[in-house]
Amino acid sequence: MSSAHTTLTIRNAALDLISEFPLTNVNDDNVYARWMNRNFQHVVQAALRQQPWNFACQWHTLTSVDPMTFRWTYAYDLPSGWLRVLQPTVGGIRGGQPIPYEVKQNRLYASYDAEQNVECVMDTQAPGSWDPLFAAMIVARLAHGMSNRFTAKSRYVEYTANLAAQAYEDAVEINTFEGSLEPTEEFTILRVRE
Repeated sequence: MSSAHTTLTIRNAALDLISEFPLTNVNDDNVYARWMNRNFQHVVQAALRQQPWNFACQWHTLTSVDPMTFRWTYAYDLPSGWLRVLQPTVGGIRGGQPIPYEVKQNRLYASYDAEQNVECVMDTQAPGSWDPLFAAMIVARLAHGMSNRFTAKSRYVEYTANLAAQAYEDAVEINTFEGSLEPTEEFTILRVRE
């Protein structure tokens, strides 16, 4: 599910939470627009890395680019715009048998296969592609970031902190339940106990 938000509507919703005047466009020449231009991308990227948000996850088939001689057998270039690599597994199945790996800079290293299927959280900056609950969380986090600087009112700092925490919990809960539950026999710890 996508949202009807734009970068401007997200920024204005954040300003609404701290009772400040809205922007007419993202390049307005005022302190709010300049703060948003400096901080918007960072706030979104940090939030994307926190959780494997369904709307931001993409599958990629990586092919080994360099033979390795130390520690790992294969090296793979990660796709442009990646922010996080989810645990690689045999066959690329979420919850499947984990494959040991390491991420350094823009490469993934492993010793399993020359071709590796991985799921990555991508840098999804377009608010129209976000889940509405993720959008609400970004609004609250931006408002919290601006609250002390622009309002100097402790009630806004506390209010936006609580709002951001609740928005995160709500978004994570819904995101978690959008998909089939993994069968319990998929979990290694349970297989070992049998």
